Amino acid sequence: MRRQASEDDGEAVELLSTAEAVLLVRRWLEAEGADPEAIFVATGESTLRYKELIPHLTEETEDGRLIRLALSRGRSLRGGRGAGAGGCTAPPPRSAPDPPAGS
Repeated sequence: MRRQASEDDGEAVELLSTAEAVLLVRRWLEAEGADPEAIFVATGESTLRYKELIPHLTEETEDGRLIRLALSRGRSLRGGRGAGAGGCTAPPPRSAPDPPAGS
């Protein structure tokens, strides 16, 4: 079951289910080949490693809810389109800048 989450800007985001979020993270980790011991995010005294993402999602911890909201927000920004590894992809490479006018 999907729920709506309101953000500070008043825009509602359709939350992914826990199962969808776990699947998305698994696909992303496989595609990236991330080291499970590597740090995903660190703030203050808190550190979250890649290997801890799925347990946080399945146990619905506060960190897990934030991860799920971020995944849901990312999906809504892409218009619900999945790409590559379940929709988690790196941004496209930047093209070379245009030469200055008159050169």
